[in-house]
Amino acid sequence: MKTKLFLLMLIFLILFSTQLLGQNPNFSYPYNYSKIVSVSRVIDGDTFVLSDSQHVRMLGINCPEIVRLNKSAEPFSNESFILTKSLIENKKVKLTFDGKAFDIFGRLLAYVWLINSQGKDSLFIQAELLKSRLARISYYNKQKRYYELFYNLQRTTMRKRLGIWSQ
Repeated sequence: MKTKLFLLMLIFLILFSTQLLGQNPNFSYPYNYSKIVSVSRVIDGDTFVLSDSQHVRMLGINCPEIVRLNKSAEPFSNESFILTKSLIENKKVKLTFDGKAFDIFGRLLAYVWLINSQGKDSLFIQAELLKSRLARISYYNKQKRYYELFYNLQRTTMRKRLGIWSQ
């Protein structure tokens, strides 16, 4: 009984907090909507925090998981974390949205582009992680933007059997 009550309270708090913060899980940005933001810290290879404390999850890829609670780190999780950190931490990035704005955890879902000193896109972070053999494509259908690019990068890296594909 206590467990059920605790779970109900937890679900209520999660739903209530996302409404308070304006993170409606059904909210969508217009296609190709972008905004430039500052990254304050990287959590793992595919998740980071903005200067306004909003968490961002990169669309289209999945990096190996770092140590969490009772789960040990997956191979190459540290390498993907270090690469992402070196590319975007304490830097400006452009987030581009592709429909649904938030996941069930209230994280922004976005494609991420490093911004150079002239304010232009200079590096597509998801493509860089795939190219470096430190990410794999997450569920991603042909109707999504960058489908061909992501699949071509993954096929090429899989053939070389390096990084996450060496196992």
